Amino acid sequence: MTPGTLLARTKEWLKTHKIRVTKRLGQHFLIDATILTQIIEYANLSSNECILEIGTGNGALTHILANKVQHVYTIEKDKGLYQILLSELESDKRITLIHGDAVKINWPKTNKLVANLPYNISSPVLFKFFESNIPMAVIMLQKEFAERLTAEPNSKQYGRLTVMAAYHANIELLQYIAPESFYPPPAVDSALVRIHRKITPPFLVKDRNLFAQLTTAFFNQRRKKIRTPLKSVLGHNQFQQFQDKIPWLDQRVEELSPEQIAEIANIITEDISQ
Repeated sequence: MTPGTLLARTKEWLKTHKIRVTKRLGQHFLIDATILTQIIEYANLSSNECILEIGTGNGALTHILANKVQHVYTIEKDKGLYQILLSELESDKRITLIHGDAVKINWPKTNKLVANLPYNISSPVLFKFFESNIPMAVIMLQKEFAERLTAEPNSKQYGRLTVMAAYHANIELLQYIAPESFYPPPAVDSALVRIHRKITPPFLVKDRNLFAQLTTAFFNQRRKKIRTPLKSVLGHNQFQQFQDKIPWLDQRVEELSPEQIAEIANIITEDISQ
């Protein structure tokens, strides 16, 4: 199927069902058949797998997935779309359509997450994926967001998201996607990424909550030397107790590797627990 054919079918489908695309929900329908095929190839699907899709949209990816795997669980938040899709998909026993907010509801047990993700929920969905039991994902993201996932220290894109992703997963940036591959076209370029959750984290974190809290505080002041955000987290008196034990106090936050941030958190955790 050519991109032009898929675009025409998408427009006709929207017109037939009197659907207004909702920017608030980040609705951009993928109309490039080549990209749909590549998503399937990147996901390396098997016929005995169960797949989770977030953002059913017009069901284009859903149907292709259902032809490749044992079962597809697909989540759609838009109530109007859900009602339309329900009548179109309910006869296919390989597909379970779920109405709800993917950030808030419990996810079914599946082997992989494969999705053209609504960009306005990219961050919470990603962090939920990190905490899930799903081992692998192939998802469409905003290009800038995808580059933040794979950034290096001292780069403009390097930040909290990079650090947390480094702890939880191995991430491959597969390819960039132009706005013209969607209808309506988004104002930004997109990117496909493949994510493998790490069973064993690559570095030690003794208190994950403190690690996350420090990472957030650090990158809220990314151009500062780390002593400044540390004081804001610990308070002046407690900072005085720790300052001789913590290395890199005069380095800027954006210069620290994820491992170094974890080591700082571990020093504090170990001292507090004694």
